[in-house]
Amino acid sequence: MALHKLTVIARLVSDPRFQPFANGGGVAKFGLPINFTRPKKNPETGKWEGDSFIIDVDAFNRDNYKLAELVMQYLKKGSQVYVEGRLKPNEYTDRNGVKTFKPVLVADLVEFLDGRPDAGAGSGMNEGMRVAPRAAAPAPSRSEPSYPSNGGSSYSNYDEPQASDSSHGGGSNEDDIPF
Repeated sequence: MALHKLTVIARLVSDPRFQPFANGGGVAKFGLPINFTRPKKNPETGKWEGDSFIIDVDAFNRDNYKLAELVMQYLKKGSQVYVEGRLKPNEYTDRNGVKTFKPVLVADLVEFLDGRPDAGAGSGMNEGMRVAPRAAAPAPSRSEPSYPSNGGSSYSNYDEPQASDSSHGGGSNEDDIPF
């Protein structure tokens, strides 16, 4: 069994493009830069050089999941994303009749790392948005803290043992404290 997965964190090099299908589906296409080596300054030309290229990413609408539409709605040139997916071979013949091979990253998961667009300035919301075709796990239930109605100063969401609690041998003793 072979497993191949590619994970990329980068900024979009251009605005995504939407390509609709006849059956109502579609794909959002965008490019991400991949750098293999740290750029070095060429002593002869004075330019910074490195091994890099732009990989094409395809995010499809699948079944009831509209990944392409979400990409089109929230991403633009310069948006930082985390993309996880698989490589698909893409062979085509260019205008000059030369057969060309270029791999395409088919996105299974896209996470928007720039934060929510509706967060507004100064709201403190710097969370990303995770977009994946998998069924999301239900959010864990969070119990609200219970506040004492008698005006006490304890704001805990558990009941503290009383002095007559039998779990500590009939009361608290300084010898029972573990430190």
